[in-house]
Amino acid sequence: MTQADECHHGTAVTYKKVLEYFKPKFTLGLTATPDRMDGESILEDFKNVAHKLDLKTAVEMGELVAVRCIRVKTNVDLSQVRINGIKYYSQDLESKLFVPERNKLIVDTYIKYVRNKKTVVFCASVKHAGEVAALFREQGVTSAAVSGTDKPSKRKNILERYENGDINVLCACDLLNECWDSPKTEVLFMARPTLSRTLYLQQLGRGMRKSLGKEYLMVFDFIDNAGLFNMPCSLHRVLNIKEYRPGDYVLASKKQYQIDRDLIARGEKPEVYLDFPIDVSDYELVDLFNWQDEVKDMVSQLEFVRMVSAQSETIDRYIREEKIKPDLEVPYGTGRSFKYFKEETVKEYAAQYGWDLITAANMKDKFLDMVRVMDMSFSYKPVLLKAMFDHIDEKGRVRVEDLVDYFIDFYEDRKRKGLVVEKRSSIYCKDSFTRKDVERNIFANPFKRFEDMRFMKRCRDIEYVELNKHIFKKLTQGEIEWIIKHCDKKLDEYYQKRTM
Repeated sequence: MTQADECHHGTAVTYKKVLEYFKPKFTLGLTATPDRMDGESILEDFKNVAHKLDLKTAVEMGELVAVRCIRVKTNVDLSQVRINGIKYYSQDLESKLFVPERNKLIVDTYIKYVRNKKTVVFCASVKHAGEVAALFREQGVTSAAVSGTDKPSKRKNILERYENGDINVLCACDLLNECWDSPKTEVLFMARPTLSRTLYLQQLGRGMRKSLGKEYLMVFDFIDNAGLFNMPCSLHRVLNIKEYRPGDYVLASKKQYQIDRDLIARGEKPEVYLDFPIDVSDYELVDLFNWQDEVKDMVSQLEFVRMVSAQSETIDRYIREEKIKPDLEVPYGTGRSFKYFKEETVKEYAAQYGWDLITAANMKDKFLDMVRVMDMSFSYKPVLLKAMFDHIDEKGRVRVEDLVDYFIDFYEDRKRKGLVVEKRSSIYCKDSFTRKDVERNIFANPFKRFEDMRFMKRCRDIEYVELNKHIFKKLTQGEIEWIIKHCDKKLDEYYQKRTM
């Protein structure tokens, strides 16, 4: 048996290579955050969920400590910070966050509310962590920044000093998100804006371990001003809790919730309000709108293209001409946006413009139709198909290196024989070209057409190209032989026209 910790990384190329090296009868994956930031599913590798325990249940069972929250509003404006879907553009974010006033607010909040409590501050970058740690030290607070750029010996020494009580505040960026926690941590400062629930929950988990005398974890959410579509995660938004009162529980057992309610009903203050100078009557509603939730049941523009028998250029043009209107647009820069569509919208446009819908059931037939017609501006499509079926393995995959070799051999052979190679603009007509030039050419032209229709894809392990399983598993040997012969015929027709 193989046991893989932090197995949500299992779809990553490096992690996958390690897993594929071993040939166990059974692989057990362990993770506290099964949802990946890139949306990939780990179930492709780990098939079944043997056991699942969410944070809420773990807290109710007493396996993790309860969590309280205080939201600290800043005057930093993130509304113009661009996003790329799951992340902020780092340069945009740093330019907004690296302001002395925000850093001072972080330190002042610590001194006012939680001085001398073991605290981890999650910062926006390594540089940001260093600046905040230095500011803490200026105010007499024992603090250190820790990052992946530190030597292992230095990093180990800092973490040991934090555990031993010589350091009260740790300032970190990505380093402490995984594979580390300190049960002694009483407070988390969420001072790093993120769009990723997975990242936020990873950071939250660093402080939820139980420890003797630790009744709860206090989370301080630093709330920056943001637009509707680039609003960062906060504890209330991640847990979908609309009502906020400073210091209130956001995760707790039913008994803990009830004790607080009973005290407030009797006009008494829960102990937390004695420890933290906050007003029990403060109340606000949190805007829970999250565009990532809104688009969960929608398809992106890329997926739209892959669902219908139309080229990406056609759909791009129809959107520009407003013949196609998205159901939701998420702005991510000046004049640019991600476009999303309901599935019924895609079907309506397909019917309106006479496009066929591509499904698992008809995908092989649509692929064969495309091969049969094979519109050609260059000779690349039939060469790609011949290369694919010359090297395809039992999983329907072909190594990119083999594709590159095939393309080079095909065009160099024509050149040696004095035959027409290609149009003058083609890289294969140049005196010299690199393997990287050939790879770029393959993925820019012939491959993209097949990828747009979901017939092929480049694997997460980018060394391979894969034929869609709904095509590969259904193709007969006779159909593969026909494809190869048809490609030869199309090449003959193409070059006959080039020599006329």
